[in-house]
Amino acid sequence: MNSFSTVEKWISEDSFRMNCLQTVNQVLDGQWYVGAGFVRNLVWDKLHQYTSSTKLNDVDVIFCDWHECSESSELKIENSLRKLMPDVNWSAKNQIRMAKLHGHEPYKDCCDAMLYWPELETAVAATLTDDLSVQVISPFSAAKVMGLTVSRNAKCTSDVFSERYVKKNW
Repeated sequence: MNSFSTVEKWISEDSFRMNCLQTVNQVLDGQWYVGAGFVRNLVWDKLHQYTSSTKLNDVDVIFCDWHECSESSELKIENSLRKLMPDVNWSAKNQIRMAKLHGHEPYKDCCDAMLYWPELETAVAATLTDDLSVQVISPFSAAKVMGLTVSRNAKCTSDVFSERYVKKNW
């Protein structure tokens, strides 16, 4: 099994994460993923052999919608997700809007957007395929998230990385 296959298996065995993925699948059409700590925390918990899951601050949903790039459309998606899973702190971000917000060239897709995320290990996300199996993607090596390290993305300033490192207590 390659590293992503292992991560896909772990996610598929985690009822909370599967409920999240199924909920997003009900709300969004097209390309969407749930990423960052949603995947990274599970992997690190498994590798550390924790018996309970590390609490998530939020559940980060990323998607690409070239037609509706407003922040208000993201809030509508978050509200729809909250109606289905009210105990989850949903954060939905259209990566097309985020490219504009950060002054980047338009992202081609969600994986392209993750090329700009501050930590290499956090740039990993999961979705459901047409047959409802879990698929994990990352623009970086699968071994990065499995390595129990935190590495600054060269496309991220050291100030932003340092601030996140301290805030997350890594």
